Amino acid sequence: NIQEILQIVLQRTMGAVNAKIGSIMILDEQKQTLSIAAAEGLDKSIIDKTTINLGEGIAGKVVQTGEPVLVEDVEQDARFMKANDPKYETSSFICLPLRTRSKVMGVLNLSKRGDKKSFSQSDLNFLHTLLGHIGFALENARLLKDAKEAANKLRQVIDQQKRQLTAAQQQTIQSLKLSALGQLLAGVAHELNNP
Repeated sequence: NIQEILQIVLQRTMGAVNAKIGSIMILDEQKQTLSIAAAEGLDKSIIDKTTINLGEGIAGKVVQTGEPVLVEDVEQDARFMKANDPKYETSSFICLPLRTRSKVMGVLNLSKRGDKKSFSQSDLNFLHTLLGHIGFALENARLLKDAKEAANKLRQVIDQQKRQLTAAQQQTIQSLKLSALGQLLAGVAHELNNP
């Protein structure tokens, strides 16, 4: 189950770098949007209503470029230079792309380090390596899900074909019964007319 894998990945990566808030956002390729698929430390209302367009915000840009973002202090970082949200306690965060073999499928967001220190380049390097291996598991889970969906569709088609075959057989049997009854009646009528 991809959902279970994502939740386990999130919990393990958060534990590895002592993050207290984390989320995994998955890319909907048709809509070109990201939405939260797994989260820890976030309100349900935030999880349900958060949708980011590809290329917008930090997560959207990370998916678009495929490059991770490490911010040691959002208030001092020249890319952002904005006040830190008090709910995060620390102004450091990490946003990493989740890659499969061929593409970026989403992002991992981590913030609010438990020891109130900033995330470091070594944290980023460790997580980047870890997520490289996890990408294979996610790709395999996705392929398994696709295979199960294809098997279910095939099963539905087979069931429908069986129902149609059964109906055709019943119709043939009914036709044969009517044909035999017609022949019987023709024979009886012949005998009555020609004793």
